[in-house]
Amino acid sequence: MASRTSAGIGMTITVTIFIVLTMVFLFASVYLYSEMSNAEGRVRELTSSYEEIIKTGERGSSNVQVALEAARADGRKSLVDYLLTNNSELKRMSFGNAGLTIEQARTRADELASGGASLAATITRLEGEVQSLTAERDNAIAQMRRNEADLNAEFERIREIEQSALATAAEATDRVDDYARQVEDLRAQVDAFQGRTSREASNDRERYRADLRDRDQRIAELNQDILVLRDQVRRLRGETTDTRVTPLDEYALVDGEVAAIQSGDDVVVITLGREDKLVIGMTFSVFDTASAIRPTETGDYLPGKAVIEVISMEESSARCRIIRSSRGNPVVVGDVIANPVYDPDKVYNFVVFGNFDVDRDGVATPFERDQLVAIIERWGGEVIDDISGDLDFLVLGRRPEDPLQPAPNAPRVVYDEYLRLKNRVDRYQQLFEAASASSIPVLNENRLRTLIGELPR
Repeated sequence: MASRTSAGIGMTITVTIFIVLTMVFLFASVYLYSEMSNAEGRVRELTSSYEEIIKTGERGSSNVQVALEAARADGRKSLVDYLLTNNSELKRMSFGNAGLTIEQARTRADELASGGASLAATITRLEGEVQSLTAERDNAIAQMRRNEADLNAEFERIREIEQSALATAAEATDRVDDYARQVEDLRAQVDAFQGRTSREASNDRERYRADLRDRDQRIAELNQDILVLRDQVRRLRGETTDTRVTPLDEYALVDGEVAAIQSGDDVVVITLGREDKLVIGMTFSVFDTASAIRPTETGDYLPGKAVIEVISMEESSARCRIIRSSRGNPVVVGDVIANPVYDPDKVYNFVVFGNFDVDRDGVATPFERDQLVAIIERWGGEVIDDISGDLDFLVLGRRPEDPLQPAPNAPRVVYDEYLRLKNRVDRYQQLFEAASASSIPVLNENRLRTLIGELPR
């Protein structure tokens, strides 16, 4: 009984173990089947993914094997990582940007490559161009160095030329200094010559003016002689009439006498005074006798022995200072005095025309006529414009010069000036001829001033 119980218990345990094992196996099979199904799904997924990465038929390609070997050699990278890394490196090396897509890379490649050429061909072409440009650059550098050498040589030549030029300039400066000294010496000689020539020209000019004055004086004297001769001829022919009013001859123009001498003061007293219409400042020429006033054979009037000037007056006498006297021929009591412009009982009429040299500068002008008119009027004379029956003296200056005939196309003002100057020349001749025909005494400036004692200062 005990055996059977033990056997039953053993069987029961065995069956139980069997059942447990069966259940474990069953569950394990289910679990393994489920895992196998999952693994097969994953295998299919991995196979699909693998097919996307590399086809089964492509794995045996030599290019793939080479790429795999390269990937294993490069740190045991995967083929994809290796290819992606190389692709990025190629794009970076080719285009400078590893993140470009294949389309962007293709577009950039098309832009860089011409005529559909590959990048390698383009790179080869560009390398050739680079080599060509490099060769050209090297040639340019070589040429630049040659040019630099030539330039340095030229600079050296210019420096030598400059030094030579400086030496030449220094020599030229020395020569210029010598020339300057010679020029200064020559200028001094020229200045001396010019000064000498100027003095000689001035002397010649003065002599020429003196000759002109002498000739004008001689012409005036000859004109006076002609008048005198004509008057004498008329008198000899009996052509003059007693009814004709003629002025007194110059030799009859005695106005008074010297009444007293104050030798210490060079003052004389004359027989004319306030009642004779005397004027302070009036001058008289002093002559020995009345006959001394008569003109000489040449028709000239000799100056008096002295000239006196009225300085004070009484009713019938006046004190005069001697302003000029002749050496060896002093003024004495009884000498006669004369001023052809002065006459207490008569006002002499004068016509004054021509060019005069009152200021004695050697240049006779029509404007100095006014000064001579002022002298005549100061001594009581009257100046009229034309010859008339009551004219006493005609005072002619130098004859105006004949003007040059203007050109036919000259301006109107030139013709007007020519006519004005021509009329002056004609007027001078008409006055002279009218006075000659009327036997009116013609005086020049010197004769008038000599007679009145208005001598040049």
